[in-house]
Amino acid sequence: MAEMIRVPAEECRYLCSQAFERNGMLPENADRAVEQFILCDLLGIPTHGVLRLSHYIGRIQVGGINPKGEIKVDRKTSALAIVDGANTIGTVVASHAVDVGIEMARQSGIAFISVKNSNHFGANASFAWKACKAGMISMSGTNGGLTMPATGGKAQVVGNNPIGYGAPRKSGKHFILDFALSVQSRGKIRRAAELGEPIPEGWGLGPDGKDTTNAADVLQGFVLPVGGHKGYGMALAVDMLSGVLSGGAFSPHTKSQFFEANEPSGICHYFTFIDPEKMIGLDAFQDRLEEYCDWIKEQPAVDPNVPVRVPGERAADAYAENLEKGILVDANHHKRNQGLADGSVKGVIPKG
Repeated sequence: MAEMIRVPAEECRYLCSQAFERNGMLPENADRAVEQFILCDLLGIPTHGVLRLSHYIGRIQVGGINPKGEIKVDRKTSALAIVDGANTIGTVVASHAVDVGIEMARQSGIAFISVKNSNHFGANASFAWKACKAGMISMSGTNGGLTMPATGGKAQVVGNNPIGYGAPRKSGKHFILDFALSVQSRGKIRRAAELGEPIPEGWGLGPDGKDTTNAADVLQGFVLPVGGHKGYGMALAVDMLSGVLSGGAFSPHTKSQFFEANEPSGICHYFTFIDPEKMIGLDAFQDRLEEYCDWIKEQPAVDPNVPVRVPGERAADAYAENLEKGILVDANHHKRNQGLADGSVKGVIPKG
């Protein structure tokens, strides 16, 4: 069992920034990258937080990621743009795209940003949170390396391509959805493999195509789409909006960040932003959203001790707790991050 410790967010931020800068990133880009790490941990998504530092640094060190890539924005119309990430850190590229999209949506009421030549960008939730803080509704998604089969197939044809949604609430407990289109994210399966823990049946198949509770076998085999053919179809749709529409890499052309770590992965994303101020006004939207959420929460619960919640409330509670008490970090990963910051250790790329 891993030893979990509480570490102040600012200490984690400093270590990650130092590690990125030591490996060639400009300070402002290092800050952008770390912003998303820390936000994921604060929101209670540790699989996409500072735990990822070693992997990202490892890919820089083997030449798979360009730490000095110059991001370019090609504005097609007042509401449409393509961002070229120049193969730099995906959290940096996505954060930049979010800033561009929010600014465009403030002018036009809506903006769609397609991103190409990027890398793994962390979690949709962190970008949805950022948009909510700016008073924006957001929808987002990203493609990825091949992990799932087609319905009825036994070859990997599409990534688990997570999708996200965010809407700002006056309470600050923003409505946020973020989920992979596999039954369970590879991040959680990978963490189970690291800890030597079994996973539930139905999460994935081993290399032999058979159901297994061995997480390591699933990482070498297939994760399964949520909802069968429905999840498979949605994963394809995400790839079309990100990889196909951006002019970047779609499923057969993306590279695995684990098994082809020394090559550009070509990952693509998309972001949509809607400014409710331009529709019925932000205050009116938030009043109506609060009424809706309150009604949902007033409904009877199956278990009286487990109240009905609205998506995002658990993350908001985690944010407040982790900001006060410190981020929960695996002690071994924290020690490794300290070594990455001072240059005494190299990055480690997980096996799948």
